[in-house]
Amino acid sequence: MGLEARHRRKADTPRVLAALRPGDYILFGHRGPNARVPAGDWAGAVLRELAVAQVTGTVYPDQREIWPDDTYPVRIPLDVLDLESTVAGAQLGADAMEAFRLSANKQGAPVPVADPEVMTRLVDSIEHQPQSPEEAATGQPAPPIPWHGLTPVPGQDRYLDLGDNLDRVVVTFARREQARLRREKFNGAGSIRCDLCGRTLPSGLVRAAHVRKRSRCNLEQRSHLANLMAACLLGCDALFEDGFIRVSPEGIVEVSPKGAASADLLTAATTLEGRRCTAHTPESAEYFDWHRSNSAAPPAAASALTGPAAPVL
Repeated sequence: MGLEARHRRKADTPRVLAALRPGDYILFGHRGPNARVPAGDWAGAVLRELAVAQVTGTVYPDQREIWPDDTYPVRIPLDVLDLESTVAGAQLGADAMEAFRLSANKQGAPVPVADPEVMTRLVDSIEHQPQSPEEAATGQPAPPIPWHGLTPVPGQDRYLDLGDNLDRVVVTFARREQARLRREKFNGAGSIRCDLCGRTLPSGLVRAAHVRKRSRCNLEQRSHLANLMAACLLGCDALFEDGFIRVSPEGIVEVSPKGAASADLLTAATTLEGRRCTAHTPESAEYFDWHRSNSAAPPAAASALTGPAAPVL
């Protein structure tokens, strides 16, 4: 997120920005009612759109152009977790809605919220939303989400059209798309062949694993079926996820430098060395390239971000 110069000049903005830490939540409201009303009058208002994001780093300066209308030199790295439509004031609470009203009157400047229950309240309200009319009438899950209005073509890049709601809110944000991606990838098969070791196993022992770490994907990359592979829970999933094995540009499984951390680990990783990864295709190659350069990089290249979880609106 980039912050426009006029927003940075608002009295509280420098303090709010300085207080942001990785793990904090930022809520973006859009298309609310008239904000020129007395304090408290937004408690029962409705926001037509709400974006939930989590801070993944600290504020940093950057003069590179984002949009041509103005300079946005203050940047905040975010992960967009959820996009919701028609969110009522009761779902967020009076304090949060008042913060949105104040922000609207400050041209969108950020306003912190002290209420610790904002995220829990939002979580509960989304989790208990009524079923769709189709689900309520039939008692069955909704049909598979269609491709982007197109009929799948063999060999063609495939994206599952999940809209923007790839995450649903629980106490933390869980993967809204996981079940649908798995259904499309495996077509409900009772047994699945692991793309790394080649063993055919009961479906419960095989994951639809992201090649590029899901936490490092944008919305499109998360739903791209070429970014998924079948990885069994008998070792392959963990060995690949943690970068102890990697896949070469030619599609061959290799032991990474991280795989030699201990003799037993090296023995486990070596059992897969030299096998062809059946998920490696021209469409998926870029994701395996990313895994090789990041997840499977030497340990010194790894880093992690942690932090509190206070909402900012």
